Amino acid sequence: MARTINKCDLAPPKEVVLGARSVLGAIDLDPYGTKDINRIVMAARYYDRDSETEDFDDVIRKDWKVPGEKRVFVAPPIGAGATRRLMNKTLREYRRGAVSQAVFWISHNESIIRCPWIWDHPMCIPFRRLRPVWWCDELETFRTVDPSDWSAIAYLPPTESSDEYYAKLSRFHAVFSAMGRVVINERSGEGDWEESYQAVTGKPYDYRV
Repeated sequence: MARTINKCDLAPPKEVVLGARSVLGAIDLDPYGTKDINRIVMAARYYDRDSETEDFDDVIRKDWKVPGEKRVFVAPPIGAGATRRLMNKTLREYRRGAVSQAVFWISHNESIIRCPWIWDHPMCIPFRRLRPVWWCDELETFRTVDPSDWSAIAYLPPTESSDEYYAKLSRFHAVFSAMGRVVINERSGEGDWEESYQAVTGKPYDYRV
């Protein structure tokens, strides 16, 4: 009988992981991984989504301890609500200096409208649907799954040095432009989207949920 793959068992597409490692240099933390998924992500540290002592709310609530150069890869293959929480948490950790740079694989496309701030940063919209993978114990290899959704890749670049900032932007463009259209909106940082968001939803955007 064939094994049924739960969406939460899925790992990011191999080309996205390779691209993220190329941009970041290495991955110091995956805040939503597993032992099997880390076979492909190869993060120095990961928060295990299968842990019995540390659930999803714990990961969102606690301060992240990122080793090394504080480079983070965020790739949750779950719904828009949980993805939004992980993305907002990463942004908060980035703003407080606990994360120096981060690459997102946004597998649930609705998450992009749930996190409109992401357009303040470089985005890649792939030309085709990227295929996530899962670890097959029988064959001891990763197998691919045909996705039902399109996905995107986004990047929070380092901000301590302007030279490094622009070098990393160029690196992100060089790596991911072969995969899809890379968008860097020079005017997105003006923040006027927050006024529109409040007008449409009737409340200001909450970065904490």
